[in-house]
Amino acid sequence: MLYDYHLHSQFSADSEMSLTEICETAINKGLTEIAITDHHDPDYKDPTIEFLLNKKAYLAEIRKLQQKYKGKLKIKKGIEIGLQLHILTECNNYLTDDFDFIIASFHTAEKADLYNGDFFRDYNQWEAYLNYLKTVLAVVKVYQNYNVIGHLDIIRRYGEFVSKPDLLTNKTAVELISEILKIIIQNDKGLEVNTSGYRIDQKNPLPSFSILKLYHELGGKILTIGSDSHQPEQIAHKFKFTISKLKEIGFTELTTFTNRQPNFHKI
Repeated sequence: MLYDYHLHSQFSADSEMSLTEICETAINKGLTEIAITDHHDPDYKDPTIEFLLNKKAYLAEIRKLQQKYKGKLKIKKGIEIGLQLHILTECNNYLTDDFDFIIASFHTAEKADLYNGDFFRDYNQWEAYLNYLKTVLAVVKVYQNYNVIGHLDIIRRYGEFVSKPDLLTNKTAVELISEILKIIIQNDKGLEVNTSGYRIDQKNPLPSFSILKLYHELGGKILTIGSDSHQPEQIAHKFKFTISKLKEIGFTELTTFTNRQPNFHKI
C-alpha cells in the first residue's frame, strides 16, 4: 500500500491541478490513500502571491470526492499551514477541528520570505541555515496544533549557493535539529519525508536521510511520506526507493491520519 500525504490542488495559489486530476493520477499510480494538503500561509511575505485557503469551499469539494471515489481511494482532508511565531493564535483559530491531517511548514523566517531570497540578504549561507533552524525551534517549543513538520530542512532548497550541504555537517545545526526532534517526539508529533527534495539533491528527500536517521535514533516513530506535488507527474515520485532507504535506517512503519489520530502501517 502506498500513501501520498503532501499534494497541492488548484486551491493552492502555486498549483493548477484539479482535485479530480490528483485522484485519478493517484489511482493510476497504485496509491490507496492520499491527503490533499493545500497551502494556508497567513502573512506570507511575498506580495506577488497569496496563500490563503478558502476552507469552506475546499473542504466541501474534498467531501464530494470522498463519496465519488469511495472504495477506490481514501482521501483525507489535509492542510499545509505556514507557521510564524507572531501568527500562532491566528493559525490555531483557523485550524479548529476540520482536518484529518496538518503539516506544519516554515516558508518564512524572521518575517522574511525564503523563496524570493529576502531571508538570505543579511546572512552568509550557514548563518541563514542556523537562523532558520532557530525559528523552527522557537515555534515547536510553544505550538502543538499540527501532526508533522514538513520538509524540515527546506532551507537547503533556497538561496543562491553553489552547494547545498547536509545540515548535519555543522555542529550547531546538529544541536538545533536534535533539540527540535526531541521536542516533537516528546509531543507525539512526527516528521514528513518529502520527496521533492530529490529535485535539489538526487540522493536525499527533505529532510535528508541523515536527519531521518537521527530522528530514528532519538526514538521518532511518526513518519509520513509526501511528494509535495503541484503537477501530476510528481505524484508518488521515488516512493519505492525512499521507502527502501527508510527500511535500511530501521523504520518499520509509515503513518496516515484520521481526525488527527495516527494510524501505523508496516512497510
